[in-house]
Amino acid sequence: MSANKKLVAVAALTLVSGLAHAQSQLKVYGYLETAVGSFKPVGEQSVTKVQSGDMMTSFLGFAGTEDLGGGLKAEFALETFIGVDNGANIQNQAGQYWSRTSWVGLSGSLGKIALGQYDTPLFTAGLSYNPFGSSMTYSPTMRHFYNLGSTASSKLTNLSQTDTGWINSITYETPTYAGFSGTVQFSPKESAKSTDSNSYSVGAAYNNGPLSLMAVYVDAGVSPKVSTLAAASAYPTEFRAANFNASYDFGVLKAFGQYTRFKYYDTAPLSVGSLTAVTKANVWQVGVSVPVTASGTVLASYGAAKYKQVGDDASDKILSLGYDHALSKRTGLYAAFTTEKLTDFKGGRALAVGVKHSF
Repeated sequence: MSANKKLVAVAALTLVSGLAHAQSQLKVYGYLETAVGSFKPVGEQSVTKVQSGDMMTSFLGFAGTEDLGGGLKAEFALETFIGVDNGANIQNQAGQYWSRTSWVGLSGSLGKIALGQYDTPLFTAGLSYNPFGSSMTYSPTMRHFYNLGSTASSKLTNLSQTDTGWINSITYETPTYAGFSGTVQFSPKESAKSTDSNSYSVGAAYNNGPLSLMAVYVDAGVSPKVSTLAAASAYPTEFRAANFNASYDFGVLKAFGQYTRFKYYDTAPLSVGSLTAVTKANVWQVGVSVPVTASGTVLASYGAAKYKQVGDDASDKILSLGYDHALSKRTGLYAAFTTEKLTDFKGGRALAVGVKHSF
């Protein structure tokens, strides 16, 4: 082969490689966090721990996109929760390794559709409208919705009865029009039993400058989904939920507010821990984030859940305070405190300092 032909061949291979790279992208990313502190769930003893994921659960993720042309893209994501303190894999309620998310989908000018395990609109709303985000230790909303994390207690109940993402689901997200966007999610029961049922959810959001609003409706059914040693059933209780959220950024501070009403079917009242046959629950939260320096933000949130149950009603109240300090765009430090009081039990609390890093 002549020198000129070799140069042409090399140029052609370089062009093809460049086009392939431009059309397909694969990334590895994640979030790592560990803290040291004192943790005391409601009604239990205080324990000093090196604890992972109190401000947000640590995870490792893989995601990719392929440009299919005409504005259409193929996308996927695989993410798993990890315990940085001991190197453990943290499974979801269905007992799966890819515990945070696992989906494949298509996106374009008409929106995005994803098949697999995908975040629910209720989870997205819950984390977006409180100053502590998705923290399962310091966010009152996350604590009341899911009762997970280092301060989870057997005296309390998981009001949502599902994971932060629905497995075996079909999710459609609309494009944003004049600040409005929406999400529709469906998860079939995948069972022939008449006692099992499908799950549905819909969310609508409006964002315009400093103002953000979101409302979510959930109709969740009983479904075994995946039967493992870790979980006898993924969605064990039928319920409906109506959720409303708002935030406004005043510049000197950002204010948050949330209200959620859970209703459990009369044939399937919720009974977990010390709460007996819960038929309704009202959950609310107010909070602020206040930037005090170019790198530091003060966080404050107060939330409560009131449970209507057979016998006397019960309530759970949570106050959280924190300081978040950015060392760089990817690394930060934080200090946080939370206190919790459930009717008829000694209070819970947590006090910790931690380091977090995104990659």
